[in-house]
Amino acid sequence: MLYLMGIGLTKGDLPTGTIETCKKCEFIYADRYTTYVTEDRIEQVEYLTGKGVKRLNREMLEERLSAILDEAKEKNVAVLVGGDPLIATTHKIIFIAAKKAGVPVKVHHATSAIAVMLGESGLDFYRFGQMCTIARWSKHYEPISFYETIQRNIRNNLHSLVLLDWDLSNNSSMQLPEALKILKKAEDSYRGKIIGDDTMIIVIHKITYEDEKKLFIPVKEALDVILDPGPTTLIIPAQLSDIEKEIIGAIY
Repeated sequence: MLYLMGIGLTKGDLPTGTIETCKKCEFIYADRYTTYVTEDRIEQVEYLTGKGVKRLNREMLEERLSAILDEAKEKNVAVLVGGDPLIATTHKIIFIAAKKAGVPVKVHHATSAIAVMLGESGLDFYRFGQMCTIARWSKHYEPISFYETIQRNIRNNLHSLVLLDWDLSNNSSMQLPEALKILKKAEDSYRGKIIGDDTMIIVIHKITYEDEKKLFIPVKEALDVILDPGPTTLIIPAQLSDIEKEIIGAIY
């Protein structure tokens, strides 16, 4: 049996059912690449279960997937995932691969960072459009097509949830100024007039952690904000409703 186990967002968010299931598993793995999972949360699982947890980066997860599925044919195997197990494409692929290999799969759902961010933003969840990601640029890779998603959302008066590329070496999203400079270059290229120095954006950093930060500031000020390592998400609001204006005024 393969268990895809959501472990929530913080140590206090760890589901009791996840611990009880892990206790009966012969092998426990933690995906450290796809979602933000801190070392103290993995150590908490080890302490509560009395079992070791194998940490997997992206390469290890991809290379060991077949072996993990082979183990799950004979034994109970758990893969720990930050947040909810079926939000990220990576874990959907694992689910599909297990089914194709004839491996039974059970999913233990948990709190998703996406759901919490929508709530914490103060914006109406039904007014969010398609999500997109700002990827880090390299010498031969400078993607800006994410702009089309934001532009389409704005034209439909929908908010945009913008994920920032993950830097595994620093266990952190790309820094806010880097992301905003890419966003401004995309604006210069598309000339859609949706992003300017005075455009108000929401920044949500390290959601649910004690040192979380939530900002509602113009782009020109956000360009100078340097955050501690951790997950950061941008929200580019469309036109705010009256209740959204009030709740934002109360939150930020």
